[in-house]
Order: sequence, then C-alpha cells, then structure tokens
Amino acid sequence: MLDRHEVTCSNHVHPTSLIEKMKSLVKRILETIIPAAALRFRAYKNLISNGDSYLYSTGWMESLKQWKACDQNGNPIPWMNYPVVNFLEERLTEQLTLFEYGSGYSTHFYAQRVKTVTSVEYDKKWFRTLMENLPGNVHLLYKEADIDGEYCRSIGSTGSLYDVVVVDGRDRVNCIRQGILSLTPAGVIILDDSGRSSYQEGILHAKGIGFRALHFEGLKPTGFGTDRTSILYRDMNCLGL
Repeated sequence: MLDRHEVTCSNHVHPTSLIEKMKSLVKRILETIIPAAALRFRAYKNLISNGDSYLYSTGWMESLKQWKACDQNGNPIPWMNYPVVNFLEERLTEQLTLFEYGSGYSTHFYAQRVKTVTSVEYDKKWFRTLMENLPGNVHLLYKEADIDGEYCRSIGSTGSLYDVVVVDGRDRVNCIRQGILSLTPAGVIILDDSGRSSYQEGILHAKGIGFRALHFEGLKPTGFGTDRTSILYRDMNCLGL
C-alpha cells in the first residue's frame, strides 16, 4: 500500500517535463509562424516594394491606385488579363474595324489602334459620360440591356462587317451568335471572362461552325485571381493566329 507521501508524488507533474512540453509547443508555433512571415516578407519585397516587379510593369499597382483599367503610365487599357492585352497591343492594326459590346477604358484603347470602333453601351449614365470625351473614330450606340433582343442585335443594325468583335457586356452568348454573323471572312471574336460556365454555350456554338479557341489567362487590372479571355478564330484571320 502507498503512503500519503507516495500518492502525492505520483500525481505531481515534474517541472522538467512541463518545461519540455512548453519548449515543444513553442517550437511548433515558431515553425508555423516564421516560415509564413518570411514568405510574406519576400512577397512584399519582390512584388510590392520593387518598382520593377510584374505588378508595376503591367500597371497593376497604378490600376489599384486609380481604381481603373490602365497601364503603368495611366493610359487606358481593356479590363482584361495582361497577357491578352499585350497580345492585342501587338496584333491590332490601323486597317481593322472593331465592334465592341460594353464600352469604357477599352474603347479608348481600341480607338488608338484600329481604324474605327463601334461600341454599344446599356448604362445610360455611363453612355453620357463617355460621349463627353469620345475619340473621333468611335461611334457609340445606346441600347437597353435585354436578352436575345436589340442589344445583341445592335451589331447587325449597323449594316457593316467587322474584323474584330469584342464581347464584354451583357447577354454574351447571344452577342457571340450575332457577332459571328457580322464578321468579315478574316474576323475574330474576343470573349472576356470566358472561364464562366454560363458562356460555354457561346464558345461551343462558335466551335461547332469552324472556329477554334485560344485562351489567355492571368491577372487583370485591380484583380486578385486568374481571369480568362478567349479569342475565337478561323484560318487566315486578321490577328495572324
């Protein structure tokens, strides 16, 4: 039988054991916190505080500062991922005609690079704002947002064929369908946010009549994730794909 002294000692946690447990706990905490903190510091040093980083050279930091789609010098660009913007900067030419579903900073970007831009806008207030500072080679249309109605068919109402049709507004699947009908033989469709499941019907429709899809993915102005833009094209197209 154990006496009172022996029972007391058997229930007592030895100080040395407690210290070892605390050391082990602190070690595990530091192993978790320090690498994470070091990683965040390296990310900040290489991307945020480095003026030559991708975030600065693309204009992402400037777009965050101004909260609009722009390059590092503040010039307007489409609200699309940077890889496709770079591609369009290289491939668009002054001989091309362009129709755009959805107007804005992109309208000015395209106007500087192609022959003419026809753009349709559904937001009345934004339409009026754009009309105050419109490049000379841009024709801006206003159509209320609807589904499979006048908005998507606004391209056909112009009576013209276009080399490039940008689908970046409302009712995008129907805009793809109507846009294809108003393409030149060498024309292409540019669909933004093409990773969305609701737009796959439009892509499949284009593929079903002979188009192929080239996908561009990456960061877009003020964005934080991976965004996709797709170019739907056929052989002998105006962008050299």
